[in-house]
Amino acid sequence: MAGILDGKSRIMDGQLTLRGRADLVNGGIKVKYVSFSDIGAHYEDAGGGIAETPLLVGLEAFSTPNDEITVTSDEYGTQNSFSGNGYGILRNGYATSGSATGSIQAFLLSGSLESFDNQRLISTRDVLFEDPGLIASPSSLAFSVTDTSPFGSEPSEAFIDDIESLFADKRLGRSDRFLFLPPVQRTISTVGNEAPLGNFYDVREERINEQELEEQLSTLPSQVVNFSKYTDRSELCFQLFESSSAGLFKLDIVKYGYLEKRTASGKQRDLYFVGKLFDDGYGNPTFVNLFDLVVE
Repeated sequence: MAGILDGKSRIMDGQLTLRGRADLVNGGIKVKYVSFSDIGAHYEDAGGGIAETPLLVGLEAFSTPNDEITVTSDEYGTQNSFSGNGYGILRNGYATSGSATGSIQAFLLSGSLESFDNQRLISTRDVLFEDPGLIASPSSLAFSVTDTSPFGSEPSEAFIDDIESLFADKRLGRSDRFLFLPPVQRTISTVGNEAPLGNFYDVREERINEQELEEQLSTLPSQVVNFSKYTDRSELCFQLFESSSAGLFKLDIVKYGYLEKRTASGKQRDLYFVGKLFDDGYGNPTFVNLFDLVVE
């Protein structure tokens, strides 16, 4: 939450809400989107359609349920609680119901939209390029999973300690944060020819071979979802969940990046790995890939 101040000094002053303070303590805050709202402003018509804003007593920023638009995770992958009108989702994935009726999945969709509308954001309405809405078709997908499909020659079960940790996972081979950087001794005279501090073995998996990856993607069961009625300004935001008797959990998404092979029409293809994050017996975070998502 922020407020506009005297333009001759500071332009804007920000105050963290309860969720913002919790994020700051648990790993930091990354500002990705900024929105403006006048929900806390006071207007009075002085006549002639001119609005005056008299000086009012300013109050400290406070939190409301609308501060959270949807389910989020902290920097360590732990799911935050989420509350809305009728349902709530706790950190352990369990849902608490209230007066609303319907499934928790329906609440997650309607509750997020309701919280977004309640932000009362200020925007410019473009009458020439009015957003016609977004339609996804089909609205549901189904896959059959057996002991042999879609695993093929790969094992259908594995111990978490036998799976490569994030530091060695080939799916993160493009990320600068997971490069193999053995320590070296650097001085002014050895720049570009640093002396290694020891013999360190690169335990990472070999980087993904895109030709083999394309062959794998072509053989796995797949479904296509088409989005229509979008504009050039449309932006898609994906959130994927696992719903079971144990609760509703937000899945993790690892971005691989663009694929070299484009579509027949020349469009770029972006690949994402979707799965769950576990800690193995050694305390290392391990990503278990459930399915792949290709966005064209």
